[in-house]
Amino acid sequence: MDWLLSIVRIAGVSSPLTAWLVQLQAEIDRAGSKALAERVRKIEDPISAIHPDVPQVARAIYAAMTDEDGAHVWFDADFYDKFSKCLAVLEARHLIKGEHTIGHRYYNGLRVINPSFIMYMCALCESDEHMSELITRIETCERGRWLHGPDIKLDLGLPMPVIRACFEVYESNGYGLCSQEIGPPKYVGKA
Repeated sequence: MDWLLSIVRIAGVSSPLTAWLVQLQAEIDRAGSKALAERVRKIEDPISAIHPDVPQVARAIYAAMTDEDGAHVWFDADFYDKFSKCLAVLEARHLIKGEHTIGHRYYNGLRVINPSFIMYMCALCESDEHMSELITRIETCERGRWLHGPDIKLDLGLPMPVIRACFEVYESNGYGLCSQEIGPPKYVGKA
């Protein structure tokens, strides 16, 4: 957001149509920009705002997901104990799913089940260049043409859950269909 405000300041000084933006920014700076910045951050990044440990936990999950090349990951008991509240919130929000028994949480690891959470982790951890290329491939996928997850993984080095999550996001908007079978994902354009 800082880069946007910088552009606004530069453009505002040179144009009477945007000068009011410079005045607004000055008022924001004077009137407790810290509180306002926190409110704006929660709107822009609602996942990080649900618990202070979310970015750290998300990075750990993404690293494990990359190592496993799957959405099902395992951690040691210390991790589950240290981040139990954060993990509970992520699970309550249906971003992850753990298998639990009486007296033992996450006995069989956890699974990342929400494509939006995977995209959030990509924003924290993944190369902008690789993500841009993946999005471009999906955006330009012609109707009836198949994209194969293993080919994209080979070209871009992205974990398979990231590729599947992108396919699912596009499918949820009606642009294509993501394969539902177990194994590497495929996507066919339909719009």
